[in-house]
Amino acid sequence: MNITAKACAKINLTLDVYSKREDGYHSLSSIMQSISLHDILQVCLAEKPGIHFKCEAPNQPNVPSGEDNLAVKAALLVLEWAQNRHIHIQGGIDIMLHKNIPSQAGLGGGSSDAAAAIAAVNSLLHLQMPQTDLLQTAALLGSDVPFFLLSGTVLAQGRGEKLTPLPDLPVLNLVVVKPDNNVPTAWAYQQLDAVPQRYSHRATARAEKAINEQNIIRLLQCMSNDFEQPVFTHMPALAIVQDDMRMAGLQPVHLCGSGSALFGIAADQAAAEKSAALLQKRYAQVYTAHTLTREQASV
Repeated sequence: MNITAKACAKINLTLDVYSKREDGYHSLSSIMQSISLHDILQVCLAEKPGIHFKCEAPNQPNVPSGEDNLAVKAALLVLEWAQNRHIHIQGGIDIMLHKNIPSQAGLGGGSSDAAAAIAAVNSLLHLQMPQTDLLQTAALLGSDVPFFLLSGTVLAQGRGEKLTPLPDLPVLNLVVVKPDNNVPTAWAYQQLDAVPQRYSHRATARAEKAINEQNIIRLLQCMSNDFEQPVFTHMPALAIVQDDMRMAGLQPVHLCGSGSALFGIAADQAAAEKSAALLQKRYAQVYTAHTLTREQASV
């Protein structure tokens, strides 16, 4: 039996970051959205026990291998869940990852791979893990991972673990640019905390209202990302990318998570392809994509 799963990337339509909590995490509020850019995960049974992992990533030279890869960690956690319930697993599991989502981009590629691995191994082994156990297992791997099990349009709160599914959006056509720069997430939070008298855009509540009312024009006006001020200040090359994307006809344009990729909204698919063609003259990693419904993005 061979299971093929899509691991879709995400963008943050809003990202409000509040103060640091006692546990070291920051409180945040964000609307996360699945998009069509995706990795492919192939999972099948193997005679030899354990997890056997291979990865094809021609454009991503720094993808972790072995047990350092989140997909492998996810599969191991599912096996641990089965063992704790005295479910005997004969043989092992082969995982083949075809990597398309850029790494260190803020698109959640590793987290999405992990969620896809959880769902695929659960299905492959006929474990029928309860939804609560699936989400708890995902949360052990990172704050973003549970989102990718829900997918679609989701309100994330707390440190990102409190998730509320929202109504599906009409299709938004996108262009995503991943510059050569990388933005370490911990560094981005440090720069954010260092901003004197920092305030948050607090746009998520307004955007949530616009989504519930299906007011897409209002939603586009609400989009914001609190990381942009400090990241663009310390990495002006990314502000130049934002300007280039606007000049190519995209509006609005925002960071994906803490970066370094940026996404821009196009009027339609043809406009997205035209903008992408202009940007490809300057940037090596340019992708057209579109938003997905919950059903379309489901792993």
